[in-house]
Amino acid sequence: MHVEATAPVIERVQAVRRPGQPAPRRSRTAVFHRHAELDALASAWDDLWSRSPAATPFQTHAWTSAWARAYVPNRRLVVATVWDGDVLVAAAGLHRVRRGVFQVLLPLGGEITDHTDVLVDPDVPDAGAGLVTALLHEPGWRVLDLPEVLPGATAGRWADAWPGAVRRAPASLNLSLPAVPVTDVLDRVPSRTASTLRRKIRKIDQLGVERTELAPDEVPAAVPSLIRLHEAQWNGRRGNPEHLTERFRGFLTGALPAMVARGQAVFAEYRLDGELLAAEVDLVGHRQLAYYLAGISPALRERMDTAVLLVSSALERATRLGLAEYSFLRGDEDYKFRWRPDEVLADRLLLGRPGPVGSAGYFTVTAVRQSLLALARRTLRGRPRELARTFMHGLRTLRARG
Repeated sequence: MHVEATAPVIERVQAVRRPGQPAPRRSRTAVFHRHAELDALASAWDDLWSRSPAATPFQTHAWTSAWARAYVPNRRLVVATVWDGDVLVAAAGLHRVRRGVFQVLLPLGGEITDHTDVLVDPDVPDAGAGLVTALLHEPGWRVLDLPEVLPGATAGRWADAWPGAVRRAPASLNLSLPAVPVTDVLDRVPSRTASTLRRKIRKIDQLGVERTELAPDEVPAAVPSLIRLHEAQWNGRRGNPEHLTERFRGFLTGALPAMVARGQAVFAEYRLDGELLAAEVDLVGHRQLAYYLAGISPALRERMDTAVLLVSSALERATRLGLAEYSFLRGDEDYKFRWRPDEVLADRLLLGRPGPVGSAGYFTVTAVRQSLLALARRTLRGRPRELARTFMHGLRTLRARG
């Protein structure tokens, strides 16, 4: 492992011990703040990711490091690591953000990342405690905010031993299907809906859609077409304005080639009569294929149900890869519920720095804000609801342009 001389390395008293080792080995922790230092961790990071069964593609090195380069200046990075000799046994990719008067640590990946977690080797009992030590040696921050933690994620168990205050709150709804042939998935939906979906699948087959999965070196040139199709797909509707920014395009171009090469992502293109009419990015985890982003020509939507095209293709892909699950990720769009998906609710974890100051009121502020948003969703109807959604979309657009 190469570490620049400026990187602070902190020795701790406890020893990390691997099961079966005759004598404990002294561990060390290090916190890195520069992009070059994070880049140098690629091999060790992905090796740890491969040993972390609960980790998702959003914790891979390619995803976190590419996002950091696109969105986070040097010195705001806070990449906490724990080492057993030369083996990385725990890691948390974070960055500093000021929210009002609060100094907060947030995960690398930001709002375009659906699942947040930390990496801890399950075979190294003290690795999680070492990660706590590394973070507490980092000065200045008051709260570690993990906004989208799935049930069973490492962060949930790790937070149980956090020495400061912990607050858990409901976060986003995630929807998923078992990764089985589409004919088996149709058995879980009402017969009338299943009949409609079968008819739409037959039409897709009759039209002869050509499906191609790109090689890593083909991905950079394909990203602009994906964004162009995505913009056309959402023209006149409330899409995510961040997806149309140069920094997001740069992030995809930085992350996806490496992820495709490492089997952590699939970049698929769909053609009719040789014309590119749709493109899609799926992320590949240890047990799950997740639909992340697509771009679809309006011309293709006029000829078929493109949601059925993407879902049926992804189910085939997940089955071929030997995965257990296909995830729609966050969101409760109507087209997802046609398939009668399983529902999983993520948690937001807030971890306050130990000590008399604690979160300095951040827990209270976020609780009030979440309560007000929930009240608005329950009570606003008709035109007031539409105006509120338009206002929020405008704010997201301004943030994306800023």
